[in-house]
Amino acid sequence: MDYLDLKYALAKKGYTLTRVANELGLFGPQSVQQVLTRKYISARVEQRVSEITGIALEKLFPDRYHVTKRRRNADDKNNMEKSRGGGPA
Repeated sequence: MDYLDLKYALAKKGYTLTRVANELGLFGPQSVQQVLTRKYISARVEQRVSEITGIALEKLFPDRYHVTKRRRNADDKNNMEKSRGGGPA
């Protein structure tokens, strides 16, 4: 999502950059703006924007947060083999 999309998503929830900055104890709205335009990185600001908008970090900041796929563990593999009739004899 780009800066305007993020700003609009915040506005839909009744938030401004100033309000987010005040809640986080930041110097001013430009601190939040710089994170949203990706000039600076702040996990705290990113997390708060995600909480406010209800949008996952992976969707808001795909360049920083990647979707993690669930890895199969050994038990899942063994259960699949048993259900197919294969597996160790």
